[in-house]
Amino acid sequence: MRTLEAVRSEILRSVRRLDTETVPFDESLGRVLAEAVVSGEEVPHFANSAMDGFAVRGVDVREPEALLAVLGDLPAGQVASVSVGDGQAIRIMTGAPMPDGADTVVRVEDTTADGDNVRIHTVVGEGTHVREAGGDVRAGQVVFEPGLRMGPVHVGVLATMGVVEPVVSRRPRVGVMSTGDELQPPATRNLAPGMIRDSNRPMLVGLLEDAGADVIDYGRIGDDADELRAALGRAAVETEAIVTSGGVSMGDYDVTKLVLRDETEVDFIQVAMKPGKPLAFGHLGGTPFFGLPGNPVSVVVSFEQFVRPALLTMQGASEVLRPQVTVAAGERLVTDPAKVVFLRVRLEGDGAAVRATQAGGQASNVLSVAAVADAFAVVPRGVETIEAGEPVLIELFRSPETREHRYDV
Repeated sequence: MRTLEAVRSEILRSVRRLDTETVPFDESLGRVLAEAVVSGEEVPHFANSAMDGFAVRGVDVREPEALLAVLGDLPAGQVASVSVGDGQAIRIMTGAPMPDGADTVVRVEDTTADGDNVRIHTVVGEGTHVREAGGDVRAGQVVFEPGLRMGPVHVGVLATMGVVEPVVSRRPRVGVMSTGDELQPPATRNLAPGMIRDSNRPMLVGLLEDAGADVIDYGRIGDDADELRAALGRAAVETEAIVTSGGVSMGDYDVTKLVLRDETEVDFIQVAMKPGKPLAFGHLGGTPFFGLPGNPVSVVVSFEQFVRPALLTMQGASEVLRPQVTVAAGERLVTDPAKVVFLRVRLEGDGAAVRATQAGGQASNVLSVAAVADAFAVVPRGVETIEAGEPVLIELFRSPETREHRYDV
């Protein structure tokens, strides 16, 4: 068996970087930046109020109970037509530009109206509640480096700077297919004996799209060597990566292995990991090929460890692996010391007291447990037992935002 790290390193070295393109900023979500984003202006580009209140001179509010004359109102989106002088104030709304002469904002709740005047009840330091020009982003500042994968907040930052056409890596076109005579459409109401619904392919479509791919679905391929050979041939021409599930193990009817056993650029590998030990990887006509196992949890683990990092590498992402943290084991964990073991766990507790407990059964066919898990507990080779309370490495493959509690790890 080969180590996970060695296999993954070989895969990542073998994939090629994709070309770049310019896209509208509102289509950049999930894309990987290919060029740095540099701000051409200051954000905000004018000093403005951070509060609803009164724009004043700081020198006038050094003592409590100051009484100032109110010159008028200044809503957001308008500019004051007068300057604030000695003993004067302008009623200002959040986001409105600071009027000339004013350098401080007093919150409305710290004031009382007194006819055409306002009484300031507290001492307010000069510059309080003022957002300075360039306080968020400076002109000429490199805001985002190449390799960043854009999230919703990043898109919002582009909008604030007026960067409407970022340069990003092109999405990889990825072909996906599942193999096996036993597979039936998910809509099948009554399964015949020995038949199962095809869960791997729709799951892989979602995983691939989440990794930034444009997916071409080649459907379910039966245990027919000619049919599979033809589908793989089309995919090798039409895509930039191919992902299959099933048929890569040691059985006599593992059709993927039968079809590709004479391909000199495809290796059938036994990886020292659990689940996901069997893996095929290589190139078909220059197109990277990933043959994943048939058991659905093995598909998830293999995808996370090999396919997702490869696709992000093709897009030039600076971070291609999931984040890892160390927490305490919430129970005794017993694994296989000959392999890296990925246990599906839930995170329980808060702050420094977060614990990892198994989410349920750990068999490679129990997909429902992977669906309710928050993370993998990654138990390295050579470790058979982790006792409750001992540290365990956690790989976060999703945020537990749909759970009853959230956890800060």
